[in-house]
Amino acid sequence: MIFSRIFRPLTAQTASISTQFTRFVLPIHSRRLTTSTIESSEQSVSPPPPSSSTPPAESRTPAQLPYFVGRNNLNNLGVYHKSKRGGNLKLTLLKNGEGNLQALKRDIREALQLNEGDISVNSVTQHVIIRGHKKLQVLNFLGTMGF
Repeated sequence: MIFSRIFRPLTAQTASISTQFTRFVLPIHSRRLTTSTIESSEQSVSPPPPSSSTPPAESRTPAQLPYFVGRNNLNNLGVYHKSKRGGNLKLTLLKNGEGNLQALKRDIREALQLNEGDISVNSVTQHVIIRGHKKLQVLNFLGTMGF
């Protein structure tokens, strides 16, 4: 019984690096990746002539707008219904707005035909607050704007 301790190695045997390396490399080499070229016919399309006036807010692209509305981690726009005062005060909250939120407020007010007092911007939280449950209208507006 004492002799078994004497003949036992003091350190564990390490596997050679080459066997560890080939164990991980072989499955990668067994996969074959193929590349193929896709031929596409490119037609030269001339851009439309620039107009002398600025386009209306509804037809401008998000790159031209002074504001941006981001999405959350589920890739949804941050538009939420909120009820206050026991459910009597219904609000729509627009989050993740960046840039000139006063311009966003003006564009939403014009698109939804709201009064000046029905929409406001919280400058601390950067939220646009709209009186009434208007989530679908705001989502449609943001969709037409390209967000």
